[in-house]
Amino acid sequence: MGLLLLLLAAAPDAPREVRVALLPLQLPREVTAAGPSEVPKSLLDARRLADELRFEEAFVEYQRYLGDPNRPVAERAKALLELGFLHLLLEDQVNAQKRTVEALELDPEVRLPPGASSRHAAFVETVRKSLAARARLEVLPRAGADPPRTVHAHLTDPQGRAKRVLIRHALSPAGPFHSSPMRCHGERCQGSIPLPRGASSFTAWYYAEALDEDGDTIATAAGPQEPLQLSVVGQDAWYEDPWIWGASGVAVVAVAGVVYLFSPAPPR
Repeated sequence: MGLLLLLLAAAPDAPREVRVALLPLQLPREVTAAGPSEVPKSLLDARRLADELRFEEAFVEYQRYLGDPNRPVAERAKALLELGFLHLLLEDQVNAQKRTVEALELDPEVRLPPGASSRHAAFVETVRKSLAARARLEVLPRAGADPPRTVHAHLTDPQGRAKRVLIRHALSPAGPFHSSPMRCHGERCQGSIPLPRGASSFTAWYYAEALDEDGDTIATAAGPQEPLQLSVVGQDAWYEDPWIWGASGVAVVAVAGVVYLFSPAPPR
């Protein structure tokens, strides 16, 4: 189907011409097909430009299409696979993998068309296996009986690499973020955001992070750029809670009684 001008990419989704080589072009059907009428013009243009080997213009149109977050999941995932394929043709492995990961995370069931090249199929399958082995962390909804500062998370770690799970929390969406440990039993983890000194009500921004034995991040739920938000209203510090003082008083009385009963009688 003609010859491919090979442009080696230097920046994400915006290749610049470095050297030229000649390769046979084998585009999957999603790239060349015009698609149904409901497909937006930007995606149709991207596929047409790719078919015409006008790759720089095709990248622009793919980015224009991906700028609309409201497109159907399956359609968006296929567009990301197509974009990853173009990066692969241009020998840009980093962005090819990035776009393929985005496609598979968006729609794990997305598949290549029957006419896809064996190289592309092998690449997607390699990325799919890598994703299956990757640790994943998900923040779970809080149970009704939980204290308002409690955070639950679900950790999937097929290779057992996670050694610590932390809550990163801050009193501002911009940070700075501090850390508190989460306790994990199997795949379920639980932790608590500490109450700021002297505050009974506060709003915290937070995310969860799993670390390996070297302290490297292997999974996150949310993140510092888009943290989750939690609000606590009328929560007393532990040392201000009357139940804590009541329980402490009972414990003190019990200990005093035990000491009195087992203490030797004073000499007469």
